[in-house]
Amino acid sequence: MPDENTIFILAREDVIACAKEIGIPEAAITDDVLHKVKKGVEWGLECWTDVVKTAIREALEAQS
Repeated sequence: MPDENTIFILAREDVIACAKEIGIPEAAITDDVLHKVKKGVEWGLECWTDVVKTAIREALEAQS
């Protein structure tokens, strides 16, 4: 369970929900598939610090 210090979590259930949205049954999301998805998401989030910095700037600008 996330606490107040957690910013973002992507769980197996989230992957299954995404799979269902594109017509893939839950049974197709094996541990091997989940591992490959995890690696793909990690690669896609290499620049996560840039995303966070942009989000901080936009949040602060919205307060002005």
